[in-house]
Amino acid sequence: MRAVAADLSISSPSVGTYSTPRSVPLRRDGKDASGAQDSGAQDAKSGSADSVTLSDAARQQVQKLKQADTSVRQHEAAHQAAGGAHAGGASFTFTRGPDGKNYATAGEVPIDVSAETEPAATVAKMEQVKAAALAPADPSPQDLRVAAQADAAKLQAQSDQRRQGGDTASSRAAAAYGAAQALGTAGRNSGTGKGLTV
Repeated sequence: MRAVAADLSISSPSVGTYSTPRSVPLRRDGKDASGAQDSGAQDAKSGSADSVTLSDAARQQVQKLKQADTSVRQHEAAHQAAGGAHAGGASFTFTRGPDGKNYATAGEVPIDVSAETEPAATVAKMEQVKAAALAPADPSPQDLRVAAQADAAKLQAQSDQRRQGGDTASSRAAAAYGAAQALGTAGRNSGTGKGLTV
């Protein structure tokens, strides 16, 4: 995971969590969750935000935060798009910049990695989970762990599938052999002299 990274999460567990200082999310009306007016929103309403001049270092920090915000949002969007119905909504961790605005600096997307009732369905699901984990151009270490977990679950499901298929095939073969033996015996007992040719 990069210093500013986004991650996928596993059916409630996350594909990584980056802990940066959390700021209080703002509502559309510019107030925080407690209902207090955001000072940045007050400045913007009064027009004084335009008169605030940022230092070169602060402008550079804002530029980095903007780039991080774009990168994090693209990363999480890639997880969501590839995860399809198995992916939930993205959640973000925000950092307030020197300009008073909040920028996404980390994120996560929950993804359901529970096994399905049929092994074949689990195999298909785990393929999609792995694709979702590896969808971003820069998967984080947590994303890689989720992909590895999906591979392990897929291998287990394939093993279950072979075991079920083997049991079914062997029971069908035994039933066919028994039927053939019964037909052969019936043919010999009826005096026709014809056996079963396979």
